[in-house]
Amino acid sequence: MIPLKKDFKQGNVSLKVTLSDDLWYLSHIIAPGDEMTMKTERKLKLGSSDTNMKVVRKQMVLRLRIESVDLSDATQLRVKGTVVSGPEDVPHGSYHTFGISVDGSFTLHKPSWPTYLVDKLDEALANSSQSVIIAQYDREQALFSLVRQTGIEHLAEIKVAVAKKQYTQSTNGSLYEQIIQKVNEYVSSYKATGVVFASADFWKKYVQEKLSPELTKISIFVSTPEVSRASVGKLLTRPELHQLLANQRLQKEESLVDEILKKLDQDLAVYGFDDVKVAANSGSIEKLTVTEKFLVNKKEEGLYDELDTVLKAVDISKGKVLFLHAEQTTKIIDGLGGIVGTLRWKTN
Repeated sequence: MIPLKKDFKQGNVSLKVTLSDDLWYLSHIIAPGDEMTMKTERKLKLGSSDTNMKVVRKQMVLRLRIESVDLSDATQLRVKGTVVSGPEDVPHGSYHTFGISVDGSFTLHKPSWPTYLVDKLDEALANSSQSVIIAQYDREQALFSLVRQTGIEHLAEIKVAVAKKQYTQSTNGSLYEQIIQKVNEYVSSYKATGVVFASADFWKKYVQEKLSPELTKISIFVSTPEVSRASVGKLLTRPELHQLLANQRLQKEESLVDEILKKLDQDLAVYGFDDVKVAANSGSIEKLTVTEKFLVNKKEEGLYDELDTVLKAVDISKGKVLFLHAEQTTKIIDGLGGIVGTLRWKTN
């Protein structure tokens, strides 16, 4: 996700979605009562009678007051609300739904941005643990890019002279050693936890067979017909990259759950909404962990405001609010009621 503009004082943040994982983060940031402005398409009826009436689709910019957020489809976040402003031919108060997907952009307007939501947005935008090196290559060139959720940075390009018909010589040249050397440098410099090697299938083995066991563990290989800066954006939509980022998030969530289980053994954790509310109001919660299922259920039950009050109470007391998404981790926390707080001190 790329920030196009941030103005927390005015409550406005403009964002562009670059990865499908961004939609999950947004589903935890966008809330009922917020407003959103976005370019969209809407059906309009033209004509004054049934015989003359014609239904057309028209591009327009609308601002909605949000009533619900739905991520039941992993490729699109559906934000439903009532029209606050737009063209004259769209009635204020009428319902509309924004479909936010990869490459979509919008402006989110919030009455306020509490610290835990700013932190959640920062996690989506600049989480260094989700930086990925992309190395595109063929037998004559290599292009290196750094992908973070703040955007794409092109790092370097290598070109070598290769005789057109000397395929054996070209595959045994120094290019592939240079590629691996550069990747190792960038992994160390940027603390990248994933590497994507992109090439035509024929050239894949010449890098793959030279990788160290450590680099192999964090690398994936994908096919691409060309080596170019323009190709990086296309690679971002590949499911292999989404899986790589999902695995990184899973590792973080598993560490968090291990910490929760240890705290439970030490009587330094509370679970279940009622007990969590008491602890949140006392300021004793250090970390509050909420599962996606629990959050969705509260929204469907019309109790999101009550949950939001608890989240804000933890935020005010300088606690951290964390959300779980992976099936392996949410299953454990859902078994504890879907919400768990680890404590700064023991409570009675």
